[in-house]
Amino acid sequence: MLKALVLPGIGLAMWVVVTLFFMLFGDWVLVGTDDPHFGASLFLLEALTLFVLVGLSLIVRLRLFPQKGSATRLGYWAAAIGLPLNAAAIWNRGLVFSDLDDGQLIAYTIWMTVAYALTLLVPAATDRLIRTRARDGKEPSPNGQAEEEPAALR
Repeated sequence: MLKALVLPGIGLAMWVVVTLFFMLFGDWVLVGTDDPHFGASLFLLEALTLFVLVGLSLIVRLRLFPQKGSATRLGYWAAAIGLPLNAAAIWNRGLVFSDLDDGQLIAYTIWMTVAYALTLLVPAATDRLIRTRARDGKEPSPNGQAEEEPAALR
């Protein structure tokens, strides 16, 4: 039962941390869409998002839940929880993002859209790139047949 709540809990925690970050520091890190540095600012925010998602996906996949598909489930849960909550936050932008002007709020929504695409793609890619070992000590080969594990790795 507890395991079933961990991934949704991580997804909710991701939304809370990101929302608090932009509530506290959004007026410093978000550049309006009419600013000439908007593209560079957005690129840096998305790159940071990518690195955080890769790290979190690796932690979930390698440490918390080593079974195949666990990082992908994290991405699904994070998007399923975060998207409706972000819709409510933007709907109530005067309360949640009171320090942001209109250009910064548009920049936030652009960042958020790309970030949710990354939230769905990065964990799925992490699951695809990490090889799993069969229970009998043999690693699956690219053609689907189990190969004997080298003696040095036993």
